[in-house]
Amino acid sequence: MQNKSYFVVIPVIFTALIYLLDFNTTILGISSMSDEFDLNLRLASWIILSSSIIMTAFLLPIGNLADLLNRKFFYIISLLIYLFGLLMSSYSSNVYMLILFKTISAIGSTGSSILMFIVITSTFPKKHQGLGLSIITTAVASGQMLGPLFAGFLLDNYGWRFAYQLIFGVGLFTLFMVIMFVPKLDRPKLEVKYIDTFGILYSMMFMTLFVFIVNDPFNLGFYSFGNFLQIIIFIILIYLFYKREKKFNNPILILKNFSNPLYLWGTISRILGFTGFSILIFLNPIFLQKIVGISESSSGLILFYSGTGTVIASSVSGRLSDKFGHRIFMIIGMLCSAFANIILSFLANDFNFILFTSLMFINGFGIGLWMAPNMSAVLKSVPENQYGSVSAYLNLIRNIGTTIGQSLAATILVIFLSSGITEVQLSDINSNSPDEILQLFRNGWRLTLIISSIIVFISVLASYKTK
Repeated sequence: MQNKSYFVVIPVIFTALIYLLDFNTTILGISSMSDEFDLNLRLASWIILSSSIIMTAFLLPIGNLADLLNRKFFYIISLLIYLFGLLMSSYSSNVYMLILFKTISAIGSTGSSILMFIVITSTFPKKHQGLGLSIITTAVASGQMLGPLFAGFLLDNYGWRFAYQLIFGVGLFTLFMVIMFVPKLDRPKLEVKYIDTFGILYSMMFMTLFVFIVNDPFNLGFYSFGNFLQIIIFIILIYLFYKREKKFNNPILILKNFSNPLYLWGTISRILGFTGFSILIFLNPIFLQKIVGISESSSGLILFYSGTGTVIASSVSGRLSDKFGHRIFMIIGMLCSAFANIILSFLANDFNFILFTSLMFINGFGIGLWMAPNMSAVLKSVPENQYGSVSAYLNLIRNIGTTIGQSLAATILVIFLSSGITEVQLSDINSNSPDEILQLFRNGWRLTLIISSIIVFISVLASYKTK
């Protein structure tokens, strides 16, 4: 290992930290944003889902573009776009402006998040790849651990607008470190004529449609003609994308990789694992603030312990998987997460701070134990010249899982909150609301966590197949 590899890690770590602090600020701030803009749960969820749509639709195209352009320049431009969107978000006068600028910031974060992986995989030798990926996952876990604490403190004392502005300032420092420490990375010698233009367009359209079908932002209804039409168009686009990628010489998604069991089952484990994890992360801050009645800082403290578990596990799981293999760590990690989710579902009516926090720690530990080995397993199944596109693919799968989980959680809660005498707005709910309203939320929360634990257990089975 050369010492210069460790200097490259610094801007990568800071990039991960500002994104996680941004994410935690948004997650913990949903309740206060809902109160400020008088939002229902479905519209409030779009503050988060708008970013998910962009990342889901643009990850593969941007990953392909990152292989064609100067990678350091691409990293810098992506960070600048992200910082512009974040700063403008802090000045939003209504929820629609906030969603718009969070969408712009998501375009930038999508590009730079891909470069985080490329920087590590291009700088670290292959025999230390698990260590390099473990550094990324540890940085992410550190953001998950410390992000809620800082975000909760900032939200309680200064509000979400100031929090975004502070992250912007740290982002400028991160940009400076990218300029200083990231070298001019080698890239595949591809010409513009080899860009898979139609593949990019098809993927953007069917990924965007996928999010709209799952979340139903226009309240079309599952059995409506409009939703049926969306599904038909989605299937047609999937078919056109498949036919295009089969015959194109430089596809954005290399379909033959799925013939490798390690790649296939690693993908299935990844999408299911992040689906289950995102349900928990999306629901808990709302449950803790709206139903239990604790502050944003206290909610952040509970999420801190979840992140602590992830940091502890992810700091060792990558290097241990290099030595003992990835499968055992993936299986144990997902079992921990499934166990924690199912036990948490029983705390809806009898909240216990110590037990709740302990289970969040176990869940975080399981996720940390599973993440780096899962990434390493998939990357080891492809040649080095695919690292850029496969890194984008890994981010895409994570984001699809996150989008499905958040949409599923929001949809179930909306159904339960609409099943009472009158439909309840998220801004109307607090710990002093009538018992009937609180019980509707608790029932939805419990069912969603049970579904989450089932999804994660299926991920255990997929992890077992990654031989």
